[in-house]
Amino acid sequence: MTKLIAKVWQDMSSPEGVATLRFAIRLFLILLAYYLLKPVREELILDGGSAEIRSYALAAQAAMLLFLVPFYSHIIKHLHGDKLFHIVTIFLAANIGVFYLLGSSGMDIGVPFFIWLGIFSVVQISQFWTMVSDYHCVDKGKRLTSYIAIGGSLGTMIGSMVAKTLYLEMGAYGLMILAIIMLVVAVIMPGAKTDMRKDHHEQSDEESIQHMLGGLKRVMDVPYLRWIAASVVLLNLINSTGEFVLADFVTAENSGSEIGAFYSTFYLYVNIATLVLQAFVVRPLYQAIGVGGALISLAVINLGMYISVLAFPVLAWFAIVKMADNSIDYSVANTTKQILFLPLDRFTRYEGMLAVNTFFTRFGDLIQGGVIFIVISVLALPTMFLVGTNIVLCLLWLFVTVNVSRRFKQWSKNSEGNQEGAA
Repeated sequence: MTKLIAKVWQDMSSPEGVATLRFAIRLFLILLAYYLLKPVREELILDGGSAEIRSYALAAQAAMLLFLVPFYSHIIKHLHGDKLFHIVTIFLAANIGVFYLLGSSGMDIGVPFFIWLGIFSVVQISQFWTMVSDYHCVDKGKRLTSYIAIGGSLGTMIGSMVAKTLYLEMGAYGLMILAIIMLVVAVIMPGAKTDMRKDHHEQSDEESIQHMLGGLKRVMDVPYLRWIAASVVLLNLINSTGEFVLADFVTAENSGSEIGAFYSTFYLYVNIATLVLQAFVVRPLYQAIGVGGALISLAVINLGMYISVLAFPVLAWFAIVKMADNSIDYSVANTTKQILFLPLDRFTRYEGMLAVNTFFTRFGDLIQGGVIFIVISVLALPTMFLVGTNIVLCLLWLFVTVNVSRRFKQWSKNSEGNQEGAA
């Protein structure tokens, strides 16, 4: 324990450590705000709406993100680092203020707010991590990113606890105001020094930046990014399909307020497990098997968990499986995904991260909707068939993660070689 404390102190006392702490606090505030808004989203769209409307809103998110990717690619040509973070965050905070005014006046904002919050969850987080990647080289990123993610895990856990405690007292619109305050604090707090940016002397690739499809073209042009995108699509497809199976189990045994009680407890446990994994597992895992090995292990673990559901097809066990699935996704998988982009040059990283973390993330959700429609509505197969589908998808994901791991090692070697040459 003494050695661990000494190591953490050594990391945090360095200039990079100070910047890391500030990044961690910012991510804490961002995710705290997001988890304050999640129950608001569900109330606004389900109060007088339906699950079908909710699925249409999810499709609209992906469609809007398709337009946001090239627009953002144009913005990063002129802005970067803290300045870009400030503008994006203030703009999103102002959006919440608009929703507050419209909703308070009696206007139905359920569907647009649902769509907006889905975009917020990917754009704001993607923007944050692209900013962080500007300051961490590959070696330091592996070590320091875990500290930042711990801050995010604390934000999700405390945000869900605060929302559960204050929801009845403050109501949906009161939580909106509280979320705005969190985002404003994230903006006004000091950031990292600009001279710590690892590649602020790089020149932009004008042709790619100005291309109509922006980041989407960048992903299609770079084989490494294509493999990362494929991994993210499969990860979200597997996770979203599992969420549908969980909902089917829950509604079969619960109704009314019992469903809400189940999910409030479920998400609280997921966030606690996420924090524990982020604090005590992620970094030792990287040290033991590397970033690539950690990625491959995710597919292996998911494969084993869904096979176990075939043997124990009951809510009690599947809830445990999904708690493990979600907490691993929010901790190990999310941190690993951000590290995979670190060896890339600035503009490839910015465009690639935005496209992968936004469009390709939601694209997995869209595919899930098609899978559910075919399996449940068209073929009228039992829900357990989707468990078998996820097992097949896990095998495919395992193949993809092996290829991503191999390419990450090669890009890391090339990046280190370039840094030594520059020195």
